[in-house]
Amino acid sequence: MDHLVDLDALALLLRPHLDDWARSAAVGPLTWRDEDAAWPQPIERHRSRVSSPESLGLRLWRGSDELELVVWTGGWADADRFVDGRLEATAPDFTDADSAYAAVVDLVAEFLHAAGVDPA
Repeated sequence: MDHLVDLDALALLLRPHLDDWARSAAVGPLTWRDEDAAWPQPIERHRSRVSSPESLGLRLWRGSDELELVVWTGGWADADRFVDGRLEATAPDFTDADSAYAAVVDLVAEFLHAAGVDPA
């Protein structure tokens, strides 16, 4: 897999938002998958257990509404949003940590709005 997105840089960009998002929804820890780990590759909560990050995950939920994101170093995300009993899946593409960050922030904002959070 090409390494277009520096997942460590993305995590640094996202961390300041986690507390803000937690005011409106439950926010799980950032999770990591190691490209070098044996199959099946475990999902880790601690970056220190991952030698070569392949993906960075994030989960938010509010009641029965949920957003699960997995950003891949190859330059895309798998995003599943379950709101009001409907599942929507998207897979945005990007070329670096900054564009991945913008996509994640937009996806979270869309989720919170769909889940009934007033942005004011």
